[in-house]
Amino acid sequence: NQMGMFGNYGGDKAMTVFSGNHNFGIGNPVQYDPHVQYDPLVQYDPQKCRKLGQKYLTDIRSYLRDKPTFIHLVDKGFAIDNTVKDSELEELKRKIFKLASQQPYWGEQIPTTWFLLEQQLIKLRDAGMKVVARSAVEELNKEGTVQIKGKEELDLFLKYLHETGTIIYFNIDVLRDNIILDPKWLIDALKLLINAHPNLPESPAKNESQSDSPAENESQSDNPNGAIGQKWRDFKDKGILSPELVDAIWTKEKHPQLHANKDHLLLIMKQFNIIAKPRTFSENGENKEENYFLSPCMLRQESPREVISPVQDQRMVSTPVLCYIFRGKYLPPPIFHRLIASCITRWPVAKKKETSENLIFCGCCVFDVDLFHRLTLYCRSHIVFARITRMVIDEVKTLDAKLCTRVRKFISLNLNKITSYLSQNLQYGMSVQCPPSQDDDNEFDISPLFDIWFAEEGHAQDAPITPEHMYHARLSVTLVTVCGNAMREVLRTQVPASCIDIYQAILANKGKLTGRFGRPLLNLNQINLVFPQGKKMGTLDQFDISLLYILIRNVSAVQTPKTGWGNDPQDQPRDTSLGASVERIRSFRNQVTGHSADGKISKQEFEDYWKKFKAVIQDIENVIGGQMCSQELERQKRQVISIYEAC
Repeated sequence: NQMGMFGNYGGDKAMTVFSGNHNFGIGNPVQYDPHVQYDPLVQYDPQKCRKLGQKYLTDIRSYLRDKPTFIHLVDKGFAIDNTVKDSELEELKRKIFKLASQQPYWGEQIPTTWFLLEQQLIKLRDAGMKVVARSAVEELNKEGTVQIKGKEELDLFLKYLHETGTIIYFNIDVLRDNIILDPKWLIDALKLLINAHPNLPESPAKNESQSDSPAENESQSDNPNGAIGQKWRDFKDKGILSPELVDAIWTKEKHPQLHANKDHLLLIMKQFNIIAKPRTFSENGENKEENYFLSPCMLRQESPREVISPVQDQRMVSTPVLCYIFRGKYLPPPIFHRLIASCITRWPVAKKKETSENLIFCGCCVFDVDLFHRLTLYCRSHIVFARITRMVIDEVKTLDAKLCTRVRKFISLNLNKITSYLSQNLQYGMSVQCPPSQDDDNEFDISPLFDIWFAEEGHAQDAPITPEHMYHARLSVTLVTVCGNAMREVLRTQVPASCIDIYQAILANKGKLTGRFGRPLLNLNQINLVFPQGKKMGTLDQFDISLLYILIRNVSAVQTPKTGWGNDPQDQPRDTSLGASVERIRSFRNQVTGHSADGKISKQEFEDYWKKFKAVIQDIENVIGGQMCSQELERQKRQVISIYEAC
């Protein structure tokens, strides 16, 4: 989620525009109209405007504080107004300059020949030229008093200008023949295309007197406005960009340079994965290109539930869902849009049987990988999901494992290219979603889930995690979340009679915990967490299992277990006291995470630990009441887990 803010404070007018919430997650798009306040009588007051701007920035941070995108905010915001002299704008310039000067390439020298040729290109741009042929640049270089020598150095020079934003140039295939001198012109061209809103009337409905003969109705149906209007609606609603619509928007009369260079501009859009030419299977099974483009970023229709729901049809067999989980719970929408565009160039978009409409939606697309296998690729929040299904034919109920592996490799390769191009900080991990099971004995048997997606090379070479790693990861997450929450509830509810709440009890024992009256019970990091200088005491949600154990043992009203603190509880007969349950969780934590040498646990060990977790949680809830932890434990049985998020 993001909140936008714009300000206009100048002369005798003051206007603020504060946009509504816009959901940047991929799925059902929601857009609210901005709320505009306008008062022509308000005089410009720099101090008041500065305070107002800072208030907006504070509100934005407060709104995003609990959102995944909060970690991506910079440390300081800048409230900019439209005055001639704006101290905030100058400070923003200094900030940008400081960040730029910290880049590794800052201060590197460039050849004088590069600078001279760059000035020549800038002169062409200032004269109104938008696109220049590479051959013309080579001629300019030859005419100079000093020249760039060789094709390799010229390629390096053009790459340098491209990466610094001076030009747009791709040294690949047919794109290398032309250079865009004005990047803003390209942006304006794309904006004109994507934001096109021709005021075209709807095609008139057919009346009773209208003939069914194409010849008789030729004059009525041959309506350019009506035909283009429908193509415009197809673009807005279905993401279908036709050559006719491109010609109607980039017209020769209004935009001669756009019209003259439209083929190159469309190739650039393909390079940026803004559009992609879909493919289709011919009658003989040949995979060929269509004569139109698809633009995933234009789609607004949410995918029907049945498209992404687990396959229930017994005539279909499906892979487990492969999950690409982005770190930081943040996935920019352009990542998924570009991935869909890449897949469109590889496989035909599947069509709905009843209407022959493309099965492509906002945040979801279905592809015909071949005549028998379909790939469903969809995104929710920060996770990209992939599933392949196959129609059962002649009692064959298995999928082509090698095909599934090739699909996974293609998706991973393109996702790596896209993320590395957009940001070096975008990282993701792969996991396999555990399907619901009807048989408790096989509930956690996840070994076969990897085989179909990693058939060619086995687990060791390419799979991000082995089944043993997965078992260990699931136990680790359950310990930190479910068992940790159970210990928090124990500490929260078991308050000594002399204290109002557990926080008062912790403060009353500050000297004991910090070592003021002897050996400290907490280490330095724990002391800073519980008793931060100049700040309020930390909350229980910030405390890990080790810290919770110390506080329960030394501050709460929990009684000492029969075998004493620090010892394994008695099992025969079973000690079900709170103290014994806390000791068991401490022991689980040491065995599973604290003393693990390789981060692996076998299936049998996993099942044994899970039963122990369930018994301990039940013992705790039998004493303090509630069922939240038990319910959370059940929910985590089928939760998707990424290995790096777990560890």
